[in-house]
Amino acid sequence: MNYKLNTKIARAWLVHFLTCSGLIAGFLSITFIFQNDQKSAFMCLGFALIIDAIDGTLARKFKVSNYVKNIDGKMLDSVIDFFNYIIIPCIMIFWFKIVPLPFEIIIPVIILIISAISYSNLNLMTSENFYKGFPCIWNILLLYLYFFDFNQLINLILISFFIVLKFVPIKFVHPLRVKKLKIYSIVFMILWFITTLKILLGSFYQFQSIYDLIFIIIWISSNIYFFSLTIYEIFIDIFKAISVKLNKHQF
Repeated sequence: MNYKLNTKIARAWLVHFLTCSGLIAGFLSITFIFQNDQKSAFMCLGFALIIDAIDGTLARKFKVSNYVKNIDGKMLDSVIDFFNYIIIPCIMIFWFKIVPLPFEIIIPVIILIISAISYSNLNLMTSENFYKGFPCIWNILLLYLYFFDFNQLINLILISFFIVLKFVPIKFVHPLRVKKLKIYSIVFMILWFITTLKILLGSFYQFQSIYDLIFIIIWISSNIYFFSLTIYEIFIDIFKAISVKLNKHQF
């Protein structure tokens, strides 16, 4: 009995250590930033993203909270996510001069503040586990800006647009938590990971073979899928609001 219990406790701690390895990936990302190696920095953030995608599932599967009761897994995950999704992208914006002066300071400060408030917001998620407003995935946004290689002004406009979206109550899907179309979301998430890695290792604009084009098409399709879910939820909310008003008007 003790052997089985100790095994479960050790397994629970291993899951926590897996979560903490996201910090190591983030730290390595910072070292590459200071070496002006954006590609390697994003690679490390990619590993952190993969860890974040699987550690929660493992924690629930192995009932980690039952065996390591004094460690709050959600808090641990949030601390690491804030480091990798917010702090490191803010460093990137400043270090790589992604936006023009003086916004290389202003934009990171705004992102840090609104993201801190967002992480402490108890109503951040809907009852169906959709995000309310743009989720704090600034690492993904900067990755896209890196792929498309826009100028500083376009980067500023796009980042500002998503800052505004943070305050707009639009539903954004969480691929692993939203039950609606969950299987499809997981499939497209995996496809997104694979194709994103391929693009990061190569180039978004240069095709060496037909396979490069296929990867781009799959990557675009996965983005369209998640974008379509958001648009669909917007129309559903509008339809519900109109229906409620019509019913009130009738009675």
